[in-house]
Amino acid sequence: MTDPSLAFGAWMGDRLIGSSLGTSWGSLGIFGPISTHPDTWNHGTARLLIPPVLERLNALGARHLAFFTFAESTKHIALYQRFGFWPRFLTAIMTRLVEANEIMPETTRYSTVAGAGQAHWLDACRALTTEVRDGLDLSAEIRTAHAHGHGDSVFLTDGSRMEAVALCEYGPKSPAGAGSCLIRFGAVRPSSESETRFSQLVTACGALAVDEGLKQVVACVNASRPKTYRHLLSMGFRAQRNGVTMHRPNEDAYHQTASYILDDMR
Repeated sequence: MTDPSLAFGAWMGDRLIGSSLGTSWGSLGIFGPISTHPDTWNHGTARLLIPPVLERLNALGARHLAFFTFAESTKHIALYQRFGFWPRFLTAIMTRLVEANEIMPETTRYSTVAGAGQAHWLDACRALTTEVRDGLDLSAEIRTAHAHGHGDSVFLTDGSRMEAVALCEYGPKSPAGAGSCLIRFGAVRPSSESETRFSQLVTACGALAVDEGLKQVVACVNASRPKTYRHLLSMGFRAQRNGVTMHRPNEDAYHQTASYILDDMR
């Protein structure tokens, strides 16, 4: 958890009966996961846990809120619609086994940057993500994953300018699951070279997985970005599960020019 102020609980006496979490990516806030004890289902506990997270995300500067939920659950979707969220496009959780013999593009990993130089790389990353969405900032997530030992970030550059970034999470302290490298967020600067650089970025994430002794790469892609979805299929990724992202307001979280984005909003 990057920010403890985004963790809330519901208690019955001294017993924890529910929790809700949030993640701040600057102007983009990720809501959830939310959980309630089975004994409290259908008693309104979830409705009490949602507002505090949304209020805190708004206070931190989020202007767009989104999350992943079960596409087949009309109950979940109806609950979140009460709070102004609307389902948009299908989101696929896709996986591919790692391949150790791929040609590795030239990249930089955050873990290899000396302490004094990390601020420079985070500034460059912020400049890239701002082109994808005004105010989008993954700096805290990148620092936390590295500091807590449950992830690393991959940077693809062209000269002095960053062209692509991917935040990867793995290991027992992460939500990736055993043997998996989860691309928590990935983005390519919009340009005529975006497709090539996206392929290089995903390959670099696969190389990171190999180095960490992991078996597969996991990527979440929204169907509203068909170029990203089709390219993952062409690279051997296959959907393991489908869900839907819900948004407040009811619009895309990113600029229309941003074609190659991966984001895990679970």
